[in-house]
Amino acid sequence: MSLYDRDYMREGPPRSVTGMVRDFTAFHVIFGINVAVFLMQFLFETGGVRHPRTGEYMPLGGVSVDELTRGNVWTLLTYMFVHGSVMHFALNMMMLWFAGRGVQQLFGSRHFTLIYLLSGVVGAATEMAVNGFVLGDIKTPLVGASAAVFGLLMALAVVLPDEKITAFIYFIIPVQLRLWTLAKGLFIIQLVFGLAGILFHIPPEGMQIAYFAHLGGAALGWFYARSLGYGGRPLTYASQWQPAQYQQPRKPAMARTRARPASELEIDTVPLASQRQLDSVEAWMEEVVNPLLDKMNLHGKDSLTAEELLTLERASREVDRRRQAKGG
Repeated sequence: MSLYDRDYMREGPPRSVTGMVRDFTAFHVIFGINVAVFLMQFLFETGGVRHPRTGEYMPLGGVSVDELTRGNVWTLLTYMFVHGSVMHFALNMMMLWFAGRGVQQLFGSRHFTLIYLLSGVVGAATEMAVNGFVLGDIKTPLVGASAAVFGLLMALAVVLPDEKITAFIYFIIPVQLRLWTLAKGLFIIQLVFGLAGILFHIPPEGMQIAYFAHLGGAALGWFYARSLGYGGRPLTYASQWQPAQYQQPRKPAMARTRARPASELEIDTVPLASQRQLDSVEAWMEEVVNPLLDKMNLHGKDSLTAEELLTLERASREVDRRRQAKGG
């Protein structure tokens, strides 16, 4: 039986309201908070003030060194749910929708929440450090989910570096890129513009972008995914300073393996001893993939670990590959 022949992989009848609520994940909660805060601040103009000279509406909840020294430590969290304009909000929600759903599916709610919050905090700390020590600005508030969503994007790119996506240059020209290429390119752009802003004061007045918050958030997302073992050896003290204990064991000559490039994503979660007993992909699907599908059917998708979700992703790609081969 193939992956898509199973009953619960087909589209079923519409779910009840209770079922939909039960299926809410951390992604839905955080996305919903961002939307709710934006509507309250810009539609109803609550939680904000008018600039005394310009009359421009300014939402509250931003973080700065000045706010923290006055004891408003909660702004380290609130700032990543506050946005300065409609365009600012729209761009961040687009990236959150794209990267956040992928991280939720692969990592689960707990890791999604930690990556979002930690990336936001580290991004804010990085931006405030640069503004405070380099530019001498401790009062300009930082707002927006940019640092958090950059962390989610980088974590997703570490896990699925070869995933092909379509990006739109100037929102018009479609270009197909590897996910890792996109994440790396965005990181380099933020670094170049951030340094240019410090050295040459390029950003005009009123166009301040928190480039170093983006860099700090992206770095945290990358480190978090690497610490879980994706993209190479886990980044731990032992793996970096005691490499002898982390040498990959050589596979015996009798184990039939296929050479793969170093950049290819390793998502095999079956022990080598078990792989020797599997004579074909069909056997692997039956003995490894089907039990995971049964587990998901009984307990829901959140019951699967990140490794188990990646195993299902591998199985899905194998099914797609076979379908394309038959169609060709």
